[in-house]
Amino acid sequence: MFRYIVFLSAISSCTNGVTVQFKLRQLPRFYTPLNDKIYLASSYNRWSPNDKQFEFNSLTKSLLVDFQNITNLEFKITRGSWSTAETWQDGTDRTNRKLTLSNFLQSIEISVEQWSDTSGGVHTATNQLYILDTNFSMSPYLPSTRRIWIYLPRSYSIESNRRYPVVYAHDGQNLFDTRTSFSGEWGIDESLDALSQQLIVVGIDNGGSERINELTPFPNSNYGGGQADKYLDFIVKNLRPYINTHFRTKPERENTAILGSSLGGLCSLYAALRHEDIFGLIGIFSPSLWFTNDIYTYAQNHRFQNSPPRLYFVGGQLESSSMISDMQRMVNLLKGTTKEYKEDKNQLAIIIASDGQHQEWFWKREFPNSIKWLFPSS
Repeated sequence: MFRYIVFLSAISSCTNGVTVQFKLRQLPRFYTPLNDKIYLASSYNRWSPNDKQFEFNSLTKSLLVDFQNITNLEFKITRGSWSTAETWQDGTDRTNRKLTLSNFLQSIEISVEQWSDTSGGVHTATNQLYILDTNFSMSPYLPSTRRIWIYLPRSYSIESNRRYPVVYAHDGQNLFDTRTSFSGEWGIDESLDALSQQLIVVGIDNGGSERINELTPFPNSNYGGGQADKYLDFIVKNLRPYINTHFRTKPERENTAILGSSLGGLCSLYAALRHEDIFGLIGIFSPSLWFTNDIYTYAQNHRFQNSPPRLYFVGGQLESSSMISDMQRMVNLLKGTTKEYKEDKNQLAIIIASDGQHQEWFWKREFPNSIKWLFPSS
């Protein structure tokens, strides 16, 4: 499904050498991050995997090279390093490609079967999912980079004037692809392929050992944490402007959602309060409200400036003993401080599943209903 074709043609020759045009005829849809640069590494440039002179044009996907004083060329295609070079389909190193240069028109089609950093395991992502970047900078808010995923609806490439609501989702590793997930995926791409709602979803990988720090607004005396302000500033001030600039989005708050589960649910609830001007739709799956009582105090003291964000809570009775009571406590608190939550059932929903567990299969099952509620007319 995810194969590449590279087309090479020697289009002219000159007195000083042979000019060859390399054309990336078809890029792999999922395995190549959209922001990655593609290079030709060869015997001619001493096998440099990221030589700027041998970088393919990002728009035309072509590369023009004037080879001097050589007849035979060996080469490979890379994404900027030998850890991201082309391989055979099974991930084993492939032999060097060979091209004999001449003064006559030459053309050869080359199939790039796999990249060395994506081999092994079975990917379950659909054709609408892309990796935007493997090292998206979080500076100056956090000293790190992050892999960013993006789901584009099927109509995106067809309806060129259409704009789309955007969902920002935490724990990107677990959202789209079984191979990258911790214990199963949400299947967001499969669900949205089947729904009538046409949305862009931006998945943000968690930081591994930094997950607790980044997804919690207040520290816990035993587990630390408390850097959600910086993490959300990264989303609001770095990532969201980039997405709105490079993709056809509806940037208004009523078309901008944030969602997550567990600590990601806690962080999404906090985002509804701290960034009410940005996020108008909030998916709160099995929130870790136990992490600190400070979140209740913060919600109790918060007063929304305008119409509050729409909140969708989901929890299961087979999760922790306090999951449902914690959620209900927060819902009651919000209804007590905010008239809209108390009087308008379209502003706040709480779903309690008798069989719900703190696992991806549960959130995967509940995700479509959350989208239908948050985006009834998208």
